Amino acid sequence: MQRTYEELQPFQEILERLDDTSKSRSRKKVNALDKRIKKKLEGFEDWLEYVVSQQILAQLESPARNVVSIDLQCLYDDVRALFQVRRLMEKEYVYELRNMAEDEGPIRFGGTKSKMMGLHDQLEQVKNDLDGDFDRKLVCALVGMGGVGKTTLANEIFEDPRILSKYEHRAWVTVSRKPQKIVELSRGIVAQLVEGGKEMDEKEIVLELEGKKCLVVLDDVWERKILSSLIGSLPSVGNILVLVTARERDVVENITSERSGLNITVVRFLNEEESKDLLCHKVFGDEICPSRLDKAATKIAKKCEGLPLMIVTVADILSESRNKDPSYWDDVAEGRNSAFTDAYDQISKVLFPSYDYLPQYLKMPFLFMGVCSPHNDIPTSKLVNTVSAEGWFLHTNERRALEVSVWHCLEKLRFNKNLLLLNGKSISRDEKIGGCKYKSCRLHSAWWQLCRREGRKNKFYHVLNTLSDASKTYVKGQRCLCLQNNILFGFKGFCKSVRLNCASTARSLLFFGPYHQYPTPIDVGFRLLRELDALKLRFYNFPTEILTLVQLKFLALTCNGELPAAISKLFNLRVLIIHPHINITCIRAPSYIPIQIWNIEELEHIEILGKSLVAPRRFASLGKLSTLLGVNATSICNILDLSSRIPNIKKLGVRIELTPYDDHNDLLSRFSCISTLESLETLKCSIINPTVRYSSIVPATPSSLMLPRNLKKLHLSGMGFPWEYMDVIGSLQSLKVLKLRSYAFRGSHWETRKDSFSTLDFLLIEDSDLVQWIPRSGSFPMLSYLSMKHCYKLVEIHWSSLSKLGKIELVDCNPLALNFSSQLEPTPCAHLDGTATSYFDETPVTDELRSHEGPMPRQWVDAPSEPVFIVEPEQSYTTFSTSLFIVSVILLLGCLLKLGMMT
Repeated sequence: MQRTYEELQPFQEILERLDDTSKSRSRKKVNALDKRIKKKLEGFEDWLEYVVSQQILAQLESPARNVVSIDLQCLYDDVRALFQVRRLMEKEYVYELRNMAEDEGPIRFGGTKSKMMGLHDQLEQVKNDLDGDFDRKLVCALVGMGGVGKTTLANEIFEDPRILSKYEHRAWVTVSRKPQKIVELSRGIVAQLVEGGKEMDEKEIVLELEGKKCLVVLDDVWERKILSSLIGSLPSVGNILVLVTARERDVVENITSERSGLNITVVRFLNEEESKDLLCHKVFGDEICPSRLDKAATKIAKKCEGLPLMIVTVADILSESRNKDPSYWDDVAEGRNSAFTDAYDQISKVLFPSYDYLPQYLKMPFLFMGVCSPHNDIPTSKLVNTVSAEGWFLHTNERRALEVSVWHCLEKLRFNKNLLLLNGKSISRDEKIGGCKYKSCRLHSAWWQLCRREGRKNKFYHVLNTLSDASKTYVKGQRCLCLQNNILFGFKGFCKSVRLNCASTARSLLFFGPYHQYPTPIDVGFRLLRELDALKLRFYNFPTEILTLVQLKFLALTCNGELPAAISKLFNLRVLIIHPHINITCIRAPSYIPIQIWNIEELEHIEILGKSLVAPRRFASLGKLSTLLGVNATSICNILDLSSRIPNIKKLGVRIELTPYDDHNDLLSRFSCISTLESLETLKCSIINPTVRYSSIVPATPSSLMLPRNLKKLHLSGMGFPWEYMDVIGSLQSLKVLKLRSYAFRGSHWETRKDSFSTLDFLLIEDSDLVQWIPRSGSFPMLSYLSMKHCYKLVEIHWSSLSKLGKIELVDCNPLALNFSSQLEPTPCAHLDGTATSYFDETPVTDELRSHEGPMPRQWVDAPSEPVFIVEPEQSYTTFSTSLFIVSVILLLGCLLKLGMMT
């Protein structure tokens, strides 16, 4: 098996060569060959894991066996056959890569005739950029998702009277994914710039254009190499401005030299008002939308999520139907007919190349976004856990390295490829990943449809909503089943189809439908599952049939019963999440996590709410554990040598369950115990059902509070500490995020110490009796986001020290605090956004707060809605589709070799 491991590893490097091929090359033959390779590897992987699972299960039944051994001699002939097939397919794959046909499209000159609706702010900004004086070659780029309106915006600029009066010579060429030769494109550009330019030599052309401003539009550029060649082929004069449209930021970034400049504008989505205007213009022309259709038109426009291509396509369907019946429009708005489905199918032809030509390592996380419902955010922590369970990235098994890899993929998809929407409301900056972290991400609904279709076609995952989705055509050989109707397993026909067609191949079973509070049987023959996410199902007791899934790496359940001691049979587990159905606190003996949990050495993430964790007397540690959430704080602090038991813990969330009759004075001792965890970066500590007392419940001695010195994020809730204790928190040199909820600190006055909170970036104070806050000189020098919610007594904040503040959010605070904007002292080029919402009146009132002086910095205009910083990862990634299965086989073989389990 060592030879098998070594034989398969180089194969992924061959598959990665596809990323280096031009986007104008046809991939049909290569993709077809990829599916054949994938099918062969699937068969070997299934057989290998079946043999391993059967031998492990047989030995686990014997209580006398402490060591599991695996005999893989029965796979000898299969391995030899795999070698032979691999070599043949490798040669065929390399041949196809070298002989990929190149598609060529017709040269198209001149702009489009589409009328632009919306985007007037970006139109003015780009026109201002083009309106300035320059004596060098300048490149302006419009980048964004396919169909977002880049070409229409460029054409509006190209035909604008102000631009026409400034630029004496203009040229437009549509490059496209399948461009003609650079020479032909260059000749077409010159012919538009100079009359008779085709017959003129270079010197004559330069003389003709010298001292005259030229505008050249290069529309729909897909490759940096082509863009660089086109810019280099332009006449050698310093007064040419090049306006580029491209889907990917990668194409235009770093394209210019020291003697030229580059401005990049990310074309935004239309807002709801602009979307409705465009829809109505396409359907009714210059006429006004009839009042009887106005409400439905608003819903339809909103459902298009600001994508002009989607709006125009739906408008065409509405126009072709010639149906102005309100009931028909209501059906379209509510998705009760095929209008939106037909529109998604039509625009997928435009969007698909953006997916097809993605680097292979980005395709897996991108496709996975389709498993959740549309318009729902996917927690990025969920994606990290899935990566850990599935082994998508081969370069490391270390948790932190996996997180970094996932973040690089997400930022690449969002920032460089413009395919992903990230939740910018919850941001923290992380130097190790070289950028920002987001709590959640999602797809535009148009991409969501495409991802689901491609996921099913590639046997990556299949989403089930109805019984018809379980037909043999759909489920045969699927590796992942995602249920958005959780009661499907209650139907015999459904279970029979799953058992016959994919139970032996499925590696993931995900229940993402509405919460179902009655138990549903799921034991339909799954034996090779790696991931089972059943948080949306309720189990009265822990389902013992799960204990036979020895390949399981991710397990999430909702269960009020006790965990069995036999949980240690799942020795491959990396993620264990157990939530209770209903949180009921009663006077009884505490509920414990079985002590056998310490035998699962691969665990990286434990999330078990409301239970106590104890350690065995013999020394045992969970060396890979990085996240521990929801456990009882008292039990944690009773573990001797805590820092040695969980030496690599990064995130800890503990619960303190107190009644009004309990003694609160031992709170500080619990923090003292946690402070020994030097690896800890995130601490969440909350008192369940806190009781607010009129007097301080702890002595006002700040040094009594002890915290891990390397904390980056701190969340406290219900402590009732005096504000003097904040001095200890303010001295933490790495703290970036601080969230204080439910009277975490009590008192009317908070005056921070000088030069404290030196690295804090985000501060949340929610439910507080604070009246006056005085930040001393030098404190909070890096604070950029302040959120204060339900601070009903808040009257006074001294803002003079908060020089870096860029975002303020006040929600349901004292009305006197809503007048804070007049206190701010603007600085040159300062920019401040804020919202203040008050519910003190009968109707909510929201004020948009803006403060800036001087010209608005360019980066605030050009930047996407969320600040993103990219540092290219040094690690190499595996390729998608075929190499997904190579990775699985290699990881399995590598683990077996590492554990010395092969004979």
